[in-house]
Amino acid sequence: MEAHSPERAEQASLPALSTGAQLDALVTREALRGERTVAIARSVFCTALLARLLAVDGPTSPGIYARSLIEVPLLLGAIAASLYVWWRSGRMDASPDLILVSVGLDGLLCFLALLPNVLWPWEGYPGILHLPDTAALLISVSASAFRLVRRAVLLATAANVLSALVLIVLDRALNGSHLYGFWGPASLFFILLLAAASAALLVTMRTLRVVELGARSTLRAERAQRNLSVMMHEHHDVKTSLSAALIDTDLLRRELVRVEPASAERMLRKLEQLRESVEEVASTMGHMRERTMRELDALRATAPVEVGEATRGALRVVRRRYQAVKVDVTDRAERTAVLFAGGHDVLERVLLNLLVNACEGTGERGASSVTLDARPLGGGRVAIEVKDDGPGFHAAPSPKPGGSGQGLGFVAGMVESSGGLVLRANVPGGGAKVTLELLEAPV
Repeated sequence: MEAHSPERAEQASLPALSTGAQLDALVTREALRGERTVAIARSVFCTALLARLLAVDGPTSPGIYARSLIEVPLLLGAIAASLYVWWRSGRMDASPDLILVSVGLDGLLCFLALLPNVLWPWEGYPGILHLPDTAALLISVSASAFRLVRRAVLLATAANVLSALVLIVLDRALNGSHLYGFWGPASLFFILLLAAASAALLVTMRTLRVVELGARSTLRAERAQRNLSVMMHEHHDVKTSLSAALIDTDLLRRELVRVEPASAERMLRKLEQLRESVEEVASTMGHMRERTMRELDALRATAPVEVGEATRGALRVVRRRYQAVKVDVTDRAERTAVLFAGGHDVLERVLLNLLVNACEGTGERGASSVTLDARPLGGGRVAIEVKDDGPGFHAAPSPKPGGSGQGLGFVAGMVESSGGLVLRANVPGGGAKVTLELLEAPV
């Protein structure tokens, strides 16, 4: 949740580590984020206790001054320590040991907050086990589940069991004649404490499992992104080799002019077959590049994009290529913003594909008018529509002459990667409409 550059620096450094070390680093970062949540909650809790002490306990309460000498500095110190833990756990060099220190702080805080009740009992004091204040020990154990560290849960349980035992022994020694009951409340309290510890441990293990699965998915995505980048470089090398092969075939064809006609004809046929094979490989490599680019774009983070800005880049290409087609963008589309994987550049390519498809139609018959519109769908979603007056979609679609058939596939892949949906339909009266349902972003 921290929006600062050190986290991006952490992600950039992960590839230099082993897979196990990367996984541990990601899980530790999540555990420290949980610690930040606990630190804020502890600050609010201590502030509320301090306000209660000052507002509820009056100057006539037994031992109020002695209690205040302990509790006020204690609560102020706990608030300051919590804020320090919150700040420190957000830093890149934060140690996982900070979590255990914070758990120890919880245990100490609960013990010292309950101790004045035992040392300075009031008239009608029922015993420490009968006070609602002891619920702080249960809360401290339950809160340890946010740390995602099993040792933290075990430490919190041990610290609070020890605190409860010390408080109970002191209470029996100092105030034994005033206590209402012991064994029943004591057994119930320790049962509840054990239940809280068990629940915290189970929650920790289950949450840790989910975090580890998410971390592994993140690592796989980063590894896939690196591998795809390598493939793109290798594609460039293969493309260069294929270009050289095509040049060699042209040079060889020229040399065959000097050979005897009968032999030249046979060799030319072989040469044409070779050229067709090379061109087929080049075409396949082009499709592989398109799919690889799609995967790379899908791995990029989702970002808010203004549809109007992305459309302007696509329109410059479309209006230059299809001058006879009237292409309009509504004001509503201009003002719309969506969340899209890969950001502005990828959405521009998606819209370019849709507009080109609309203008070309079947390849034999295209559109004379194309409109790009947007409308809200409710629930934080918006629809982007590209509508044309062309021949519409055929029942059994086939690649148009000269087309690769990759256009709508690329569009569908990127929209789905952005958490959206692609719908296409024929318009009554003629024409086609493609609708992209996407998450809306604030303008």
